[in-house]
Amino acid sequence: MTLNNILYSGYKFGEDEDFLKFKFKMLNSIFIIVAFFSTLFGLLSDLGINDIGPIHSKVNYAYSILTIILIFFLRSSKKNYTLTAHALLIISLITFTSALLFVPQDEFRIIWFYLLILVAYKINSKTSGILYTLAAIVIVLTAHFFAELQLSQVSINSSVLGLIIGSLLSYIYTNKITQYENSLKEQNSTLSVLASTDYLTGVMNRRMFNDISERYFQTAQKDDLSLTLLLLDLDHFKKINDTYGHQVGDKLLIQFVETTKNILTKSDIFARVGGEEFAILLSQMDRKDAYDLAEKIRKEVENISIRYKGQNVFVRTSIGITQNSTTDSSFDDVFSRSDMALYQAKKEGRNRTCYASISNDNIYCPDSTMHTEALNFTI
Repeated sequence: MTLNNILYSGYKFGEDEDFLKFKFKMLNSIFIIVAFFSTLFGLLSDLGINDIGPIHSKVNYAYSILTIILIFFLRSSKKNYTLTAHALLIISLITFTSALLFVPQDEFRIIWFYLLILVAYKINSKTSGILYTLAAIVIVLTAHFFAELQLSQVSINSSVLGLIIGSLLSYIYTNKITQYENSLKEQNSTLSVLASTDYLTGVMNRRMFNDISERYFQTAQKDDLSLTLLLLDLDHFKKINDTYGHQVGDKLLIQFVETTKNILTKSDIFARVGGEEFAILLSQMDRKDAYDLAEKIRKEVENISIRYKGQNVFVRTSIGITQNSTTDSSFDDVFSRSDMALYQAKKEGRNRTCYASISNDNIYCPDSTMHTEALNFTI
């Protein structure tokens, strides 16, 4: 078991879990330090080198054992972090109280409560830091009232004031760190969206589509599920840009995306994979339903128009469809077949839908003059 494995409790952390990863590392580091030095203090006391008394010596051994148990408890689930952190703070509070009561020869033993408060803020939360500050103050004042701590009233007053000041400074620092953390998460989220989204239309971009489609493909092949790919290309779009300008072209692209999104469901994957080329990935849909969906999109797109200098500018789309096959080795095979079907649709006059067979090299275009197969054509 490597040191990193111990510090991270054996977990893998995602890119969005950097702060949690840091907290795990800090908590486990504290566990190791506490286990080592608690055992060392107990041994030194037993050897008569640093006498802390028999009671507190045993408390230190127990502190060390419980800390080691917490190390293994934290490894059982990431969700145990908060509970483990509280457990550490509670047993630390008990141990430091033991030092306060049973080691009167240590004039500086209240300093351990300062450490407790600092750790509470660091590994848990602002609320936790405030609670353990109040607990430490109550313990110090109660112990001073009922027991002989061999500490002057001035020492007690200074200690309590120091705990309050230390807690306030830790609160300010932790609050600022939390603000930075939230700001960083928002920035990372924004950058992630920008990196995976097409800047103009707001749909998924090619890079993200490639990643997702390959994962979908691997799952579909493993679990014998159907996966359908639609490739859509806006007909003569370059001519539209050259004739009317890119501003008109951009508006048509945006309207095309909005029209298509209104037809699709939330589970459908929709992406812009080229200048005027889009892809739709569908799960568990048979070829007839996929064809009907493609035709619905194609016909709805026919209603799109942009008014430019007194005339309407229209756009049309050609669509190529295919599904995954047991012989496909990667999603590229699916994409290639769908691309061939799209090419055939454009070759046969555009503004039509063609389907690439998964069992042979045939491409079917039910609405074309070249192929007149019915919608339930044999694949």
